[in-house]
Amino acid sequence: MQSDFEIGRVVGVDTAHVTIELNRDLKGLTRSTYEGAQEIGRINSYVIVPVGARRLVAMVTRVFLTEEAELNADRTMVTLPSARRLVKATLIGTLDGKSYSQGVAVFPVLDNPVHLVTREDLNVIFDCQPTESTSCQTVDPNRDPGFCVPLGDSPIFEGFQIQINPDSFFGKHAAILGSTGSGKSCTIASLLQSILSLPEVKQTHFLILDTNGEYRSAFGIHDRSKVGQDILEQHCLYIPSDPKNHERLVIPYWFMNSEDFIRLFRAKEGLQSPVLLRALRLSRSKHLPHQGVSTLIEVLRSACSQLLAITNNDSPSQQWAIPKNIQSWCEDALKYRSVFSNNLAQLDELLGGGFFESFEAMVVSIQTIIQGLYDSRSKNFKSLGPTTLQQIRNAIDPITNRLNTATANIPFGIPNVSADQASYFDRASFLKENLEISMKEEAESGSPGRIREACGPMFLRIRRFFEDPRFSFLFGPFPEASHVLAAFIRDVLGLPPGGIYDIPFSSETVVPDQSLPFYGRQRTFKNGHNVVILDLSLLASEVLENVTALIGRLVLELLQRLGEYGGEKARGSLPVVLVLEEAQNYIRESRSGEEESISRIVFERIAREGRKFGLSLVVASQRPSELSKTVLSQCSSFIVHRLQNPEDLRYFKEIVPGIYDQFLNQLPALSPQTALVLGECVRAPALVRIREANPIPRSRDPKFYSYWIAKEREKVPVEEVCETWEGKRE
Repeated sequence: MQSDFEIGRVVGVDTAHVTIELNRDLKGLTRSTYEGAQEIGRINSYVIVPVGARRLVAMVTRVFLTEEAELNADRTMVTLPSARRLVKATLIGTLDGKSYSQGVAVFPVLDNPVHLVTREDLNVIFDCQPTESTSCQTVDPNRDPGFCVPLGDSPIFEGFQIQINPDSFFGKHAAILGSTGSGKSCTIASLLQSILSLPEVKQTHFLILDTNGEYRSAFGIHDRSKVGQDILEQHCLYIPSDPKNHERLVIPYWFMNSEDFIRLFRAKEGLQSPVLLRALRLSRSKHLPHQGVSTLIEVLRSACSQLLAITNNDSPSQQWAIPKNIQSWCEDALKYRSVFSNNLAQLDELLGGGFFESFEAMVVSIQTIIQGLYDSRSKNFKSLGPTTLQQIRNAIDPITNRLNTATANIPFGIPNVSADQASYFDRASFLKENLEISMKEEAESGSPGRIREACGPMFLRIRRFFEDPRFSFLFGPFPEASHVLAAFIRDVLGLPPGGIYDIPFSSETVVPDQSLPFYGRQRTFKNGHNVVILDLSLLASEVLENVTALIGRLVLELLQRLGEYGGEKARGSLPVVLVLEEAQNYIRESRSGEEESISRIVFERIAREGRKFGLSLVVASQRPSELSKTVLSQCSSFIVHRLQNPEDLRYFKEIVPGIYDQFLNQLPALSPQTALVLGECVRAPALVRIREANPIPRSRDPKFYSYWIAKEREKVPVEEVCETWEGKRE
């Protein structure tokens, strides 16, 4: 009978919170019903508040007693205080017949009866109705899959699974939070293993940025000689950052855009950034089809313009420096033959035979004029008079006119090459030639010395990155090959190799497997991978932000371009999940005085725009107060383990709706492997006992006591580790 389940009445309504007074005939906090004995007032349990034809579901968040004294009618005697047992509960959803939905549209009134939740109600809330299967397999692929991925069990309602909706969880970003040791890594591993274990799941694209090297044991094999093999019959790929491993992570430097280079080399605005951007544009254009000769034409035009700028300098204080600057310009111009040796024949075809010889003859004639001004006794140059200046201008005008005409008539135009273009360029030419050329072109008022002095610190940083073996995974001497960018993206997304679609690869003679490991994997593997783990634990900390930002940007840009290339139906057709482990290390909230983080910029953009293109974030962090507010506020689903830091608790409560305040007060007391789950991914907010991950990540707490009491001391290979560390051991 329904009256068996009635436990009290509503005595207070405060928007989403209600206060319930339990019936006085309840002698204990249990009630016997035809379903058996049930506890009353257990924290995180549910109660039902019928309002008309609907039944509101409320979660118990507080149970307490109040005492009050009563007076007899004749006011001559005071009775002993009587205790009122009160329950605070938060309204979380509505039962309407056989359906359940989050949120409430009507509210109870005072004296509204309150009932215990029945098993039938729980079947509806947890979507466990016996007449319907909860498997995603029974759902039309073009419709909402429902709540079909098991996350764990309810410790409150034994026998009921908590299941999530994969489209809601991954489609609108999610956060997994908790203090260290609370079980975040195991939750991520358990969730992904749960998805991969569903028989109807055929292909996924999970990319884990593993900054602690934990996930290999959860998805990988333990034999280090078998990196990259299929694991757990689920096609998982592990990519280490150890430079000694032949399957290591490699990201060719030319994948970076201009912002990546500026941030990594810390190029300052004003002089350094323009020089760097110009050098990148020159470097990239030289290796594109029909662009090398166009780059040469552009360089020659810029050189002529620079010479005219030097001769037009009428500042009295700078006249003494003009001859030296012109002489330096001539020396640089005579180096172009060696720099652009591969493009001279094509230049003659476009501009007529002997053009470059005419250019060099013009340079030599100007050089002769300047040498005639040298005074051997004073060892200085005489000032240029009006006649000498006019001679120089007359010599350069014919060359300038021919270059301008060529620019208008050249069939493929001056190259429209961007510094952001992900095209190959030679790092030696970039460092030795193009930086020098761009620095000369940026010289103002005939004072290249000032440019060189300003760019000196940036040049030192660039050389350090190019020469330091810690950064060889990014700036190594990588070969030029066909489809390198496509091979890298396929590798990190777990897509099948392009070779199965008759995409031509460069041979091993051109690209040895160990020079570009991802390229070698694309030539070798025949299938894709459901989970790809990028182990970033051994990367230098100063490039962690740049590397994570680069990977995130490449994935986002690919999905954006796929949407444009394939039309509106192609947008979002390749869903990718990016798991950001220890995200506070590279997407920190900005603080005053700190340099703006490029990874924060990239992932905030993904948080705002990624959903449209099928890119989802799963943000895992032990310090939510250090995370970007933009990223965290874009998350619609949360799995929250124990949080003890008051700053983290306060910060997280600011992110989620205020109705969950009482619900979240239990966070500091949660035990390991339990979590509060709330948001669009679950039918109702709930306390969850997370499924056991099998195998588990390599994130167990150290066993101090078992080590202390061990009878035999284990051998510690300190020497071998240190020799590898020092580079003495392969």
